[in-house]
Amino acid sequence: MEARSRSAEELRRAELVEIIVETEAQTGVSGINVAGGGKEGIFVRELREDSPAARSLSLQEGDQLLSARVFFENFKYEDALRLLQCAEPYKVSFCLKRTVPTGDLALRPGTVAGYEIKGPRAKVAKLVRVLSPASALDGPSDAVSAP
Repeated sequence: MEARSRSAEELRRAELVEIIVETEAQTGVSGINVAGGGKEGIFVRELREDSPAARSLSLQEGDQLLSARVFFENFKYEDALRLLQCAEPYKVSFCLKRTVPTGDLALRPGTVAGYEIKGPRAKVAKLVRVLSPASALDGPSDAVSAP
């Protein structure tokens, strides 16, 4: 019995740990107020209770915002330009889709997609689909998928 109560006591005194949480993609981030900036980082200062940010983004007051991923599907050119101009002084990474000749791909065992792009290395390169020469002229086809 003492061992069981000791482990419960140890659990109560356990150290706090930091975790990284990635939320699902949602439209609308209204209802969030942030604080901080510079080297200390950006933190969620306040969430309006019934706001989209509170309901669907799983944010909590005190969370540090490490990055924000903005999806460019159905994005207006002017909005993309404005967003990229505002991001100019900051560290940015991109998720890209690119069409390359099959000769530019090398089979690499042990990778998630099994392929890597020859040349300058990307952080993650994933083969989405293979385009046959005829279908490349007509646009992307979903008929042949990557492993």
